[in-house]
Amino acid sequence: MNIAGVDLNLLVVFEALIVEQNVTRAGQRLGLSQPATSSALLRLRRLFGDELFVKTPTGMQPTPRARHLAALIRPALSQLQVALDSRESFEPGTSNRLFRLGMSDYAEFVSLPVLMGCLSEVAPQVQIQIKGTDRQDALQLLDRDEIDLAVGFYPRCSTWHKQQTLFEEEFVCVCRRGHTTVREPLTMEGYLAAQHLLVSLKEDFAGRIDLQLARSDLRRHIALSVPHFLAALHVLAHTDLIAALPARVARVHAESLGLQTLPLPLSVPGFTVSMLWHGRQTGEPGHDWLRLQLTAACRSKEPGSWQPG
Repeated sequence: MNIAGVDLNLLVVFEALIVEQNVTRAGQRLGLSQPATSSALLRLRRLFGDELFVKTPTGMQPTPRARHLAALIRPALSQLQVALDSRESFEPGTSNRLFRLGMSDYAEFVSLPVLMGCLSEVAPQVQIQIKGTDRQDALQLLDRDEIDLAVGFYPRCSTWHKQQTLFEEEFVCVCRRGHTTVREPLTMEGYLAAQHLLVSLKEDFAGRIDLQLARSDLRRHIALSVPHFLAALHVLAHTDLIAALPARVARVHAESLGLQTLPLPLSVPGFTVSMLWHGRQTGEPGHDWLRLQLTAACRSKEPGSWQPG
């Protein structure tokens, strides 16, 4: 017998008949009419090739075949009910689960200090593994189940991916204090005359500012292109290069590295930092919990500002 061709609701009717030994009461137990219950009994008899229940002065008595089936079907229905009623749980205080997060160095900087400070208190045994990830490979890593969550800037994703905004970021101009030519307020003339550092994940010499300048037939000189934000900060601290960097990265390091931040002399769109996950993870308790923690961490304080204690 191929189970794909069996109406499993018939087994529920069978179990009710075993209990009630009466067609009308069995129907009432299930919210079915007497004709509908009788029709189900007829289909059960055809399915198993047996009368299953016979009329007697004391009610519908099960046949030996029905009693044999009852010993198998009732436990199976009970287990199925448990499966339908149960929900996987996640206990952060005792869990030692490993979560794999895909991030760029920028996303690591703005999210991990606050997140780990929170987890050390509410989930001390949970482990976080960070995998260096950019926009190009994050979607594939999620699809291959190599990461649980990606954090960064994702302007495009597939329909089966879920996305939630964490915060909005803006750009500021960064240079060392005492820069030989840069003055506040920074003018377009002064900006274009300076030597520039570009942080490019694509490892090229064209960023969003260059596209913006090109619309006005303007151009800046990029002396250095690097793929990492933190390396850029140290270079800026020891040279006369200037750079447009995300405000959260620049302002946290400005004091310790002797940097200053200035408004850019042109309008540069910021970007949205969000977390991205595969739709199959939605509703999984541990994954839901982690997303809540990350959301709270990024919104409770300025990312990167958490200090222990």
